Amino acid sequence: MFNNERFVYIFITITISHYILIILNYFKIASEKLEELSEIEFLSEKNEILKNTIIEGLTEGNHDDIQIKINTEYKKLIEEIKENSNIQMILKEKNEEDIKDLLNELILDSKEQNNLKKIESLEKKLINNLDESSYSELIKLKSQLNRD
Repeated sequence: MFNNERFVYIFITITISHYILIILNYFKIASEKLEELSEIEFLSEKNEILKNTIIEGLTEGNHDDIQIKINTEYKKLIEEIKENSNIQMILKEKNEEDIKDLLNELILDSKEQNNLKKIESLEKKLINNLDESSYSELIKLKSQLNRD
């Protein structure tokens, strides 16, 4: 049976694969969400670098150049991501609006996971050192999570 941290790690890894494949295959949709996508931090440095390279290229509007660069410099990583993700089969049956909705859901999930990590960290900090600032931040994050 999985422990909670292992499950979260697997969930985040799968989600990151979905992000990357959506960004790679749907530049137009990804271009509309550059700010939100740039805020998401990937666990793996090589995935983070790939994401930043894509975002940089999309920001500059060099879709063809960025596609060539990615296919050349990140070929092995992309193959690995494709191999470990089922999102491509799901996306085949989706129209552009469905893909936007899926990307929005992934972004919301990511924000929620980040907030949960912050809450966990603050709770640990409070256990060791109870201070008003940490407590206020914890309450703020929890109320923000409840609103979402």
